[in-house]
Amino acid sequence: MKKTDRIVRLLKSDIENKDILEVACGTADFSIAASAFANSVSCIDLDDSRLNPIIKQSDVRFQLMDASKMKYSDHAFDTIIIYNAYYHIQAQWKEIEKECKRVLRSNGCIYIIGTWKLDTSIMQDDYGDKAEWQDDFLIVKELVK
Repeated sequence: MKKTDRIVRLLKSDIENKDILEVACGTADFSIAASAFANSVSCIDLDDSRLNPIIKQSDVRFQLMDASKMKYSDHAFDTIIIYNAYYHIQAQWKEIEKECKRVLRSNGCIYIIGTWKLDTSIMQDDYGDKAEWQDDFLIVKELVK
């Protein structure tokens, strides 16, 4: 089983039948895996050069977009995922977090997930005890009221 399939199953209760946004999606492998359970999946990145070609045959909607200036309406998503991308967006995290909260529905959640040392070491520094290991994944879950 692929790593992305495993994390999707771990997060199934916050993905199943929900509208999901993956920020800084890179290859979009997480989004593709989540599309099997989610109501809808959107993903954004500044660059589409690493995007998995399978995305064209999936229900996932990809857009080139700056996560600190999202073009989505307020309260558009139930769950937001940042998967193996925290290192790349950390310098802009305050602006991105504000945008994530704007596009997130009430009682939604933001997941920051890392498996690479690049991400996990910074996540542990920034989040301390809020960052918890589950399986091979370091996960920060932020509930937004």
